[in-house]
Amino acid sequence: MNDLQASLERGDFAAVYLIYGNEPGPMRASVEAIREAVVEPGMEAFNHERFIGRELDGIGPVLEACAQLPLMAARRLVELDDPEAIGKGADAAKVQLSALIDYVADPNPRTVLVLSSSGIDGRSRLVTAVKKQGVVVKFEPLRREREAVDFVAECAKAGRIRIDKAAASRLVDAVGLQRSALMAALERAHLHAGGNSISVEDVVAVAGDARQAVIFDLTDAVGLGKRDEALVVLERLFRETPSGELGQANATLAMLIRQLRLVFLAKAAQGNVAAIQERAGVPPFVAQKLAQQSRSFDPTRLRTAYSGLARLDRDFKGGAASVVRAPYLALQRWILDVCGGLVRTARRT
Repeated sequence: MNDLQASLERGDFAAVYLIYGNEPGPMRASVEAIREAVVEPGMEAFNHERFIGRELDGIGPVLEACAQLPLMAARRLVELDDPEAIGKGADAAKVQLSALIDYVADPNPRTVLVLSSSGIDGRSRLVTAVKKQGVVVKFEPLRREREAVDFVAECAKAGRIRIDKAAASRLVDAVGLQRSALMAALERAHLHAGGNSISVEDVVAVAGDARQAVIFDLTDAVGLGKRDEALVVLERLFRETPSGELGQANATLAMLIRQLRLVFLAKAAQGNVAAIQERAGVPPFVAQKLAQQSRSFDPTRLRTAYSGLARLDRDFKGGAASVVRAPYLALQRWILDVCGGLVRTARRT
């Protein structure tokens, strides 16, 4: 984001930007920064158009918008969310993406095209094409707890907020490894503190253990085969999200993949809490919960759950247009599969 912001402040605009990943907060902030830099105030109605991929049958309207000249301005802005979801069916989507890739190869220099996606595969032809002609920015959750603590410290420093390592670590424990969620929680803790110094008490007051509680509730229910309970928890996740269905689906998928990896680790450690804490690098209360969950999952259910998540990860990144269009339904089906609600697939590994 810093490199992107610096180039925008210099007035160094690319003809095409691709913003993608599993971090809706930073992604949205990047798109808004480009919008603010490109579109001249008062000319939004003439020089700014936005399209939603899943609402389009074809790429035509987007290309027509890109071909127009700006009115009384240096350039115009066209935004396209979820380009991989254009068209009905996988074959139709590929045709539309091919037409978009052709445009990217020879874009209108007076138009700035911003593509954003939570489901595109980083290995896709579109990503490759934009790398050659424009700017690609990828956002994804941090991989380690220590990286997340450092990220919280950096955000606090940028906002001239004081937060010690204990409070930053508690924030990560409660919220997880997603930058967008960490940024939002840090802001809430700052407001609660009423000053520029955040304590552990401020973090607990606004974040508590919400992330851990919800994801443990979901994996607990799945591990015990409690289908209806798991579906209720999933519905709660999607009802409370500010990031849209596909963004929340990717966030939930990332949490589930991480959680089941930890359950695998706990299974290998034979439920030994000290060993789990050391190998996973998690707090004691998380290690204890993982030990409990490892006893809830039998090997068959654990393999079925993890292989199903691997398929969803592929499909959310453009492998299946039907899944990209209905990600919440796909996660519901995963729960039914793992909990034995789908007889034909419940034993698949």
